Amino acid sequence: MSQQSNFSLDSDGFVFVTSSKKQRKTKHFVKRFVKPNTGESELVERGSVDIEQFLRCFEETQFDLKSSNYFKQTIDKVLPVLSGAKVERIICLGLGKFLECPISRHQLAFIHCLQKELHFDRQIQYFDPVFGRLEVEILEHLNGVVLRENCEGKYTVDVTTLFYLPHCPKQISNNLLWRNWSSQLLEKVFLIGNSFAGIIRNSPRRLLEKNAHFILEVEDSCREIEFKNNFKHTDIFNDTSLHYFDASSLCSKPEEFWISEEPHYTEEDLELITRNIQLGLTITAAADNGNS
Repeated sequence: MSQQSNFSLDSDGFVFVTSSKKQRKTKHFVKRFVKPNTGESELVERGSVDIEQFLRCFEETQFDLKSSNYFKQTIDKVLPVLSGAKVERIICLGLGKFLECPISRHQLAFIHCLQKELHFDRQIQYFDPVFGRLEVEILEHLNGVVLRENCEGKYTVDVTTLFYLPHCPKQISNNLLWRNWSSQLLEKVFLIGNSFAGIIRNSPRRLLEKNAHFILEVEDSCREIEFKNNFKHTDIFNDTSLHYFDASSLCSKPEEFWISEEPHYTEEDLELITRNIQLGLTITAAADNGNS
């Protein structure tokens, strides 16, 4: 008899689709690395996380992911491309609150497992404006570097770089493309994130012209390897692809194609946390702490 599927809601409101047996394991995952008798959101605020226990549980998450058909099939697809590209830098943006959210924790496990498959011995660089002190401490313990400035995805590549943007807003990818808007630079950009094809297919063109203009412009030069969404939790790696850019197609573009202006976004479809929004949140948080 096949196992009955269930929906498991985690503390951040994310739904896991899983079997009954797996659901029980996922439901109690967080409680294994926190001190007893403490609410999950409260413990993060109070710094009550047992980091060593979290790291042991994170090892289990990596083992679980690496043993899955999803990871094996994905690696078979992407490893030839990324190994051939000789990636020299990995930047991970928008990972989220992985102490609280199982989805973010699995996405962190993915980039660590991929790092090992690539035999990448340098430090992964991370940024997310929602990172707290504990997330920073854990990433540094995992030999990562946490970037301090919110560049809104506007990173210029000087070496072949893999960007890992798990479920990031399309404006982040769009900003990244704009910052590297030349054939010489785009050849060095490799990006794992939300499918460009899916973004174009599922969004009104009028919004894409405003908020994903560079994704639209480079569509015919982008090569996309779709990740088959067959992991046991179907809302972690859904709609994810590896993107890279065809050198011959880029070089065939006329000079006027590369004339560009920095993108500015409408609030109608704004998803990312900009530097101004981040500053406002920081000021608000400081004021709330001062009044508490």
